[in-house]
Amino acid sequence: MADYSAQGSKTPVGSALTRRTGTASADRVAAGSTVVFNNTGAGTHNMTFTNTGTYTGLTVGNRSVAAAAGAGAVVYVDPAWDGDGDGFVALAIDGATPSEVTYFVIGI
Repeated sequence: MADYSAQGSKTPVGSALTRRTGTASADRVAAGSTVVFNNTGAGTHNMTFTNTGTYTGLTVGNRSVAAAAGAGAVVYVDPAWDGDGDGFVALAIDGATPSEVTYFVIGI
């Protein structure tokens, strides 16, 4: 498991981004970031943000987004709803081949 902070921002031009490879083992992305997914596989993949945090004392449910074959998805990781207590949220990608999904974690 790895923690991925947001890269880039609205101000610097040409900020380098690192392409991350999908995983079924729940890497974590920073709350407050935007995640851009790209599904290079032949089938739909579901990406699930597994939330262990609470909001005003209540459990917050997990959130999922789907990307069809050859398509992508964009998700803003809302710190109020998605972030765990330490500012990250686990990300899991379903299927036998989660590496078909690549993604960027960006700070905009």
